[in-house]
Amino acid sequence: TGNFETILTEKYASWGGGHGIGSAIFFDLCTDKTVKGTDPKNVVTIMTSPLSGTLAPSVSGRCEVQGIGIQAYPTGWYTRSNFGGRFSTQLKFAGWDGIVLTGKSPKKVWLNIVNGDVKLQDAEDLWGLNTREAQEEIWASVEPSKKENDWVNLGQSRDAGRTTQRPAVLTAGPNAELFGPMAALIHDAGNGAGQGGFGGVFASKNLKAVSVLGTGGVDIADPNALMEARL
Repeated sequence: TGNFETILTEKYASWGGGHGIGSAIFFDLCTDKTVKGTDPKNVVTIMTSPLSGTLAPSVSGRCEVQGIGIQAYPTGWYTRSNFGGRFSTQLKFAGWDGIVLTGKSPKKVWLNIVNGDVKLQDAEDLWGLNTREAQEEIWASVEPSKKENDWVNLGQSRDAGRTTQRPAVLTAGPNAELFGPMAALIHDAGNGAGQGGFGGVFASKNLKAVSVLGTGGVDIADPNALMEARL
């Protein structure tokens, strides 16, 4: 339908990290857990953890992807994968703990998140591109004037938000568009969610990619304690 709604993460806080929270949301929202992974009733969650975007070592950059996969044969089942890179941090900096995808778009789209601004945009020209080409096109679309290492202002003033980062993009490639059961989701040059065939699940929803750019931060309750634990 192209509609958006917000789920309060607080409701799922007792489930802990991205895998627990994503699982709980899936089981709440997926009404029929026996459908194929390519069925519009499948629910896909992309979740950070409470430590994402912080200086906590090893865990701060991981992002969980969950839903009914298409890799298992002959029957797909609920599964998960994860990937590293900048995506989870950018999502947190944009003000979000995760993303939940339900249904199927009537046309080819990509999801564009810039801080609190969330839009579905036409992806007809992105279909058929490999993961690198798709990311480059999305970078150019979100930041048409950006030069390497330059600041990007997201408002009329510096206080409205500025960053040197490119959008963090998670995208599927041509194999996914054929519902390839091994199709991964790729972010940047070498971060991939390879388990479950979630690239094909994205394509089955007519979703090519998710892009996110954030200029906020993560509030730490006790910064000194976090640094002590890190060291």
